[in-house]
Amino acid sequence: MKKKLALLLTAVLAVSMLGGCGGSSSSGKAEEPAAEKTEETEAPAEEAPAEEAVTYQFIDETLGVESYAIGFRLGDEELAQTVSGAVQALVLNGTYEAIGEKYPDIKDYLCLKAEDIDEASLPAQGSGDSSYTFKHGFDLDYPPYSYRQDDGTVGGFDVELCQAVCEYMGWGYEAVPFNWDAKDMELNAGSCDCIWSGFTKEGREDAYTWGITYSNNTQGILVASNSGITSLSDLAGKVVGVQTATSAYDMLEDSQKDLADTFAELRVYETYTIAYNDLKAGAIDAIAIDMTAGSFLIANDAK
Repeated sequence: MKKKLALLLTAVLAVSMLGGCGGSSSSGKAEEPAAEKTEETEAPAEEAPAEEAVTYQFIDETLGVESYAIGFRLGDEELAQTVSGAVQALVLNGTYEAIGEKYPDIKDYLCLKAEDIDEASLPAQGSGDSSYTFKHGFDLDYPPYSYRQDDGTVGGFDVELCQAVCEYMGWGYEAVPFNWDAKDMELNAGSCDCIWSGFTKEGREDAYTWGITYSNNTQGILVASNSGITSLSDLAGKVVGVQTATSAYDMLEDSQKDLADTFAELRVYETYTIAYNDLKAGAIDAIAIDMTAGSFLIANDAK
């Protein structure tokens, strides 16, 4: 009996040991711990190089040189002579130069010198008819010569010089601003007594009675610094802007027509201010404009 019981206990123990072995991995190897996940660190993005600021400048080659004078109706010789004499008197008393100092883009182009003036031939201060009002005709948007200022008043070198002439003579002053292409209509209708607004004499010698030449100027090509345009030949296939009825426009229709024929387009604007805004917007590639007006637009844009 005892022998049977011992055999039974041995069998039970064997079965128990086999069950314990069956609960382990069939490979007999211990499970390796899962590898820890590592977060990848992204390298910081490289900063793009800062773009060079675009500026506006004239190319070295020019379209031509011109002179600015005061244009009166044909036959108004006496008025032209009186106004011209008053301008010379303002050269002698320093007013001409003082006004020029306020417009740095113009002052280097002023051409009247005190040593060239005969004082004996000039009208006396206050010798004008105090009941007379001189009507000054000018382009309403041709800075720095004549333009409407932010406060609504008119200003510019030509406006201030004309006002100083009226003060010297004892006359009243009336501003008659107009669109430049209407200048002849306004003058011939009697709306104004003169055209005095960066008015080029060359090519118009016989169309007006001319007063004194008070400034010289140069017509040039204004471009963006990143345009790649450095010479007149580079304008081939480009869109070039110009203000209607200006000297630059006349040159491109006449003495510089061969150059204009190489353009993709000569785009004509009512004012240079609009043309300059289009240049900055990339709508045109260049502007044909006089140096003083272009320099004024650049300087005021930078403020």
